[in-house]
Amino acid sequence: MPLDKRYFRRTLAICAMATTALAAAPALSAEGDTTIATSTVASKPVQPRYGIIRPFYGIIRPFYGIIRPFYGIIRPFYGIIRPFYGIIRPFGSEEEIKPFWGTIHPYGANADGVTPGWGEIGAFWNELHPFDAQEGDTPAIAGEIGSLVSKSADFWGAAVQAKTGKSFNEGFADALLSKYGIDPNNPASLEGFNDAQRALFYLDWYDGLMQYSGVDHVDHWMTTINWNPALTQIQGEGKDSVIGLLDFSVKDKDLQGSITRYDGVSDFSNGHGAAVASLLVSAHDGKGVMGIAPKASVVAYNPFDSSGTASWEDVRNGVLALSQNGASIINMSLGVPDWTLHPDWNRVFSDPEVARAARSSVFVIAAGNEGVSQTQNVDWNFATNPNLIVVGSVDPTEEISYFSNKPGSACLLDQGVCKPGNELKNRFIVAPGEFILVSDDKGGVTRASGTSFAAPLVSGTIALLHDRWPWLARHPKESVDIVLKSARDLGAPGVDEVYGVGLLDVTASQSPLNFNNLRWYQYENGQLKEQSATSIRTAGVQEKWEVNGTYFYAFERIGSTFRDFAIPLSSKLVGQSVLSANGSYEQFQTYIYSRMTDWMKTGFAGSRKGFNSFASYSAPVSNPYGFNITMSIAPRTPMLGYRQSNLPYQSSLEVSAPDDKAAFRFGYGDGAVALGGHEGFGLVSDYDSAFGGVNPLLGMASGGGYANINLALSSRWSVSAGATQRKLIRDLNNRPIMEQLTLAGVDPYEAGAQHVSVRYRANDRVTLSGSITRLRESNSLLGVQSIDPTDFANGSTTDGVTFGAEIALSGDLSLSGSGTIGRTQQNDAGKQNIAVGDGGLISSSYEVALTKEKIFDGRDRARFSMSQPMYLEHGKLDYTSVQVIDRQTGEIGPVTNSVDIATGQRQYVAEFLYGRSMFNGTGEMSLFGRAHLRPGATTQASANYIVGGRLRFGF
Repeated sequence: MPLDKRYFRRTLAICAMATTALAAAPALSAEGDTTIATSTVASKPVQPRYGIIRPFYGIIRPFYGIIRPFYGIIRPFYGIIRPFYGIIRPFGSEEEIKPFWGTIHPYGANADGVTPGWGEIGAFWNELHPFDAQEGDTPAIAGEIGSLVSKSADFWGAAVQAKTGKSFNEGFADALLSKYGIDPNNPASLEGFNDAQRALFYLDWYDGLMQYSGVDHVDHWMTTINWNPALTQIQGEGKDSVIGLLDFSVKDKDLQGSITRYDGVSDFSNGHGAAVASLLVSAHDGKGVMGIAPKASVVAYNPFDSSGTASWEDVRNGVLALSQNGASIINMSLGVPDWTLHPDWNRVFSDPEVARAARSSVFVIAAGNEGVSQTQNVDWNFATNPNLIVVGSVDPTEEISYFSNKPGSACLLDQGVCKPGNELKNRFIVAPGEFILVSDDKGGVTRASGTSFAAPLVSGTIALLHDRWPWLARHPKESVDIVLKSARDLGAPGVDEVYGVGLLDVTASQSPLNFNNLRWYQYENGQLKEQSATSIRTAGVQEKWEVNGTYFYAFERIGSTFRDFAIPLSSKLVGQSVLSANGSYEQFQTYIYSRMTDWMKTGFAGSRKGFNSFASYSAPVSNPYGFNITMSIAPRTPMLGYRQSNLPYQSSLEVSAPDDKAAFRFGYGDGAVALGGHEGFGLVSDYDSAFGGVNPLLGMASGGGYANINLALSSRWSVSAGATQRKLIRDLNNRPIMEQLTLAGVDPYEAGAQHVSVRYRANDRVTLSGSITRLRESNSLLGVQSIDPTDFANGSTTDGVTFGAEIALSGDLSLSGSGTIGRTQQNDAGKQNIAVGDGGLISSSYEVALTKEKIFDGRDRARFSMSQPMYLEHGKLDYTSVQVIDRQTGEIGPVTNSVDIATGQRQYVAEFLYGRSMFNGTGEMSLFGRAHLRPGATTQASANYIVGGRLRFGF
């Protein structure tokens, strides 16, 4: 029903919830007056709250008494918080402000000579504590202040001169010292200079000099609510969001550029509206305040008349106007003294016209500054009233500001009943509201306190949500839920009567609330199918996929809508390895077992025998047919994290004709070594796609059954053909829980390879070879699988050509080389999400090795090798994923992106191996080392190393 017009004619105690400026930077003010004006009209009971707060004295006493700013517990320039140096280091040596600027140097050297040299001044300020000037102390303190001025001039003199045309003292220091009545040459001027004045002086000094830094001011609230400018840029800076500002008129010309429409009762300004707006939309332009959503549009309505007072009718008209002008968020830093949420808000929102217009808006209301806890319940029309958040204030130590109103035990009554979840504390959040740097509405900056300045931090956060997910602007309840549910708990565990849901966390609000609830969608037989994303890993193993910005999209359901999150595709990809947190240990073990066991090539056409390990066994098998039959066994090369048979050995059987013109070998184990037949490459790691460069196609199909036949066509020519296969079943027992979640649904890796090779012995020293390999992977692409089975549903086929050479430089020194070029294509690209683009994927690998025998005597051998593991030289992937195809409506559908994945980091591996048999062959010693090199790497270590050794004895 329409509200009684008499109701609107009543003038009620509505006021702006803000404390007058605590500190100002006079050099930034065009008019010199940097405090927010206080308006008091004796004829009306309505007074702005900042008038009631009485800054500098009276009830709040912000510079002495209970608060004691910048002294004792808070210590903003030293001690625990250190918001202006220390961890943040905005002034420290040559550090980058990583929490705020990423790789941007805050004061990088420039023509003005402004350099990051505030470390010394920060330390000097620390030395000035305590600054309680007493009789006999003033000469020393005056000397310290003089030193401060001198050091500041050294660092900032050139910048001040360039900007003002005056010296450091004339352009900056003299005016500020005069403001506080400080004369370093007259110690008597410091008598009675208390801790409050000291705090204000230092803050003015800091804010004033920041104007010459060339960067926006870094303020303590940023780390408190987990915000930085980079996050805002990622989330779109609010450019598609519209914020409603129900506040005093804004005169700041820089801010007026963000205000698309202005209306209201009057054009009265006292700086409060500009202060609030600056935290919302101030540009990141290298000066002054940084707004959370600097590119958001603002529609504003001033409900205050020229006396600085307002009525409920004015508020009602303002809410209606802002809602009708497209504001999805309405910031209201006003209310009734001694109330956290006044009951008459219900009457405003229940007005039929307001209810219709405001149902799609989120209302952010400052809690008030009287330090009260609300006990009185509020009748609330849940059928019509919009979604709202009430915001209280905390100080820099994250303690509730003593002036901040609190939710207390009050409840929003639904038809007279307090239902579970309707308590006011469930809609109450806190944010920093003390000593906040804001616009002074005159082109400069000032500092102010009050819940007025906590509220816009929440409103700006919602603007980022509405910019990244525009459809959330039509879902105010879900928008509110995201902010409240992502808050960081303060005070008593859970929701409480002081802090409500806790402290605003901007980064958490822009992230999934619960990663376990994420889902992604896939198309299977033309149908949209939802998958749980609980197995998404935190980091992928295929770094080249991440470098190229390949993403899939996970979805989080929030009430009746959702949010999407771009996650690197590699987060759902897995390779042929399972590493624990201590992966280097497992590499060490693998090396020990695979070491220099080149036993498999023993006996092949002209090859020389490698090390005979007592753990390996090779012996002839007698037969009545005259064939040469040899049975060999050796330790199985372990695949850590995969199921293997109980027998820890691999075996092979070689049958050759009496004239050695033909030989046949079959077995179970390291088939790549057997089929490769390279004299100098007898290690399993030589064929590993991640470490070796001989023929990684054989390596990806090695480990199961294999067979090979070799025919000597002449004394110089021979040909061989064979096949090998691999099936890897992951063993998740005793694996980390996240690894179990990731790999539980991944099918076994299956691959097979066919291989044909031709060898030519040019002379006794040089042997050349060429081969063709076809690798068929049933459910992967070059060894990579996905936890989404439809990504590689039909697998891939790779054809490769390998060329090799072996040169005997002397009787005990040999040089070997091998290189492979491969081309990968999809088996059936139309039936899987990840398809190889036209032309296929072109890969390369190579390796060279120098082997020396008889180094110290006839029982040792060493090898040095250098390899380039498999590298993608050229190729694109067509990746089809389910994404939001209309960001305004949130409609989802399939999207295919073509991604060039051939721009990853080329890598190299250097290895050194030394082995020696001892005690008549019953013992052996091995030493090894590996360096994994990443030239030009910037996001990770450029190299990692592994070294080790082994000493074994047989009895």
